[in-house]
Amino acid sequence: MARTANSNYSFSINSDDVTVLSAHPKSGLATVVIQGLCEDPDGNVFHFAARNNLDLRYPERFKVNWNGSKARMPVAAGHGFDDETRKGKVITDDLFMTRGARIAIARQCISLFPEAKQLFLATGSEEPPALEVDADAE
Repeated sequence: MARTANSNYSFSINSDDVTVLSAHPKSGLATVVIQGLCEDPDGNVFHFAARNNLDLRYPERFKVNWNGSKARMPVAAGHGFDDETRKGKVITDDLFMTRGARIAIARQCISLFPEAKQLFLATGSEEPPALEVDADAE
C-alpha cells in the first residue's frame, strides 16, 4: 500500500546525511544529495532523498524523490536518481509525496545549501571563504 506525504507528515533533515558530489559539467554547481526522514501521524518513518542539478533550467533547486520525466511519480520513487546519487541513500519506494510536501522539503534544502554555497562546494571548498575586513576602512 502506498503512503502519501501531506500536511499530516513531518520531516527532518540531518546534516550527517548530506553528500556533496563533483561539480555538474553544465551548471557548474556541486551536486548535493540530501537524505531525510518523513514521519506519519502513526510514527512510521519513511526515507526520502533530494538532489539539485536535475532540472538544468533551475539547477540550484532541489527535487525530492525525483522520478525523471514522470513528474507526478506514478511509479516507485527515486527512479530518476542515477546510481552515483543513490549510493548509500535509502528511498522508500511506497512513499508518494504531494506537491506541497515536495516543495516544503525542497525549500528547506535550498535554505541549507543556497546557490552561492553550491558554487563554493563546486570549487572544492568546504565553506565559503570568510570576508576580509579592511582595517583602514574605519
